[in-house]
Amino acid sequence: MYDVVVVGARCGGAPLAMLLARAGHRVALVDRASFPSDTMSTHFLWQRGTARLQAWGLLGRLRARGCVPIRQITFDPGPVQISGTGPAVAGAADTYCPRRTVLDMLLVEAAAESGADVIERFSISDVLWSDGRAAGVRGHHPGSARSSLRAAVVVGADGAHSGIARRVGARAYRKHPPLTAVYYSYWSGIGGLGASFHARPGQLTLAWPTNDDLTCIYVAWPRQAFHQVRRDIQGRFLSALELFPGLREAAASGRREARFTGTGDLPNYYRASVGPGWALAGDAGHHKDPCTGMGMSDAFLAADLLADAIHQALAGHQPMDQVLACYQQRRDAPTANGFELTLSTARLAPLSPRLEALCRAAADQPELARHVLGVLGGSIPLTDLHTQARLLPAPSPHQAACTAPVSPSLPASRELEVLDMSRYAKAAEVLCAYSAIRWCTTWPHEQRASAAAGSFRRWDRP
Repeated sequence: MYDVVVVGARCGGAPLAMLLARAGHRVALVDRASFPSDTMSTHFLWQRGTARLQAWGLLGRLRARGCVPIRQITFDPGPVQISGTGPAVAGAADTYCPRRTVLDMLLVEAAAESGADVIERFSISDVLWSDGRAAGVRGHHPGSARSSLRAAVVVGADGAHSGIARRVGARAYRKHPPLTAVYYSYWSGIGGLGASFHARPGQLTLAWPTNDDLTCIYVAWPRQAFHQVRRDIQGRFLSALELFPGLREAAASGRREARFTGTGDLPNYYRASVGPGWALAGDAGHHKDPCTGMGMSDAFLAADLLADAIHQALAGHQPMDQVLACYQQRRDAPTANGFELTLSTARLAPLSPRLEALCRAAADQPELARHVLGVLGGSIPLTDLHTQARLLPAPSPHQAACTAPVSPSLPASRELEVLDMSRYAKAAEVLCAYSAIRWCTTWPHEQRASAAAGSFRRWDRP
């Protein structure tokens, strides 16, 4: 009998299992895959995701496996380019683009080291119920008879097409159909390309350095172009790179090291993520277009929040159903604004005059550029830019000035405080950016990080 069975051992499930096992709970972490293995992903971790890896004691391991830190990002929306990086989050200043074969393996290892029972190549066929509550799962290894894993809580972290969500009847809300179709691959020999975000009407191209001295290049088109692109992936991909000076030439100077990976199945939704004895984490509970690169950082957020909720209940501090309901609210609050902004970005629309004016101002002012990239990374609230934009003179098509001071980077805090994202809704017109949170941890006081010392205690078994 387990306290928790977590189905899905990637960015949503593995950290959750790790945190609960560190807290002394008995956890089974199951996945139909074996590790290391790949999965479709933009790979990107903004500073808020990096900060969680650092808090969990895993960032050094990621670096040791050949994932280079990204210390400058070029944001190229067309009329102007902005280069720099956002402020640090809880001392984590760098962003990363790890291969999923590397990151997911690292997370699974950390879960196992923390005491979770990792069960690979185990396919779930059903959820077990007792008195109207989820009470475990039934599944099997390839070629074996079905067996059961019983637990007080069942968590589905098994992706956008979650079997657990389907079996518990989790409804979707705030749904929006797919907006983009994407393909990406990896190139060697173009290490000087750096990290860049290129947007043009009807197209988005991303380029990021990743493990093994490779560069990942990603192209998004409107969803309705998917079938046409699929008929000539390489031709359409290379043609797309021609929109950005030097990008096709850089790709041509290197060597493509993998097949193209892509899809047109990129739904946008929230799912009801709690019920009697069950919860959803990661993409199983919330998914949006990958154009903003927020998925892995959001999965880490959900893992932190859900681990806290389940621990509070299992430790007897609060009723399980109550803390699970609070988990869903706490997850939705910091991701709601990013969800709407991601939809806006994924529409691949031209820049508004106001946004263009702000970008032009940022291109000439490093501190403002840092501020803009802080918003893109989720470490500065959108309202800060909204305030600065309102202080600008009425923008012309070619020039804008900004004299408002730039806020300092967020201080490292001891608690993860999720900001009410509703206060940022009016700032959507200022910048298509990402969710804003203030980093800290939500564990009980005796387990909290020592921010002043710059170190984090691990959740170890008593």
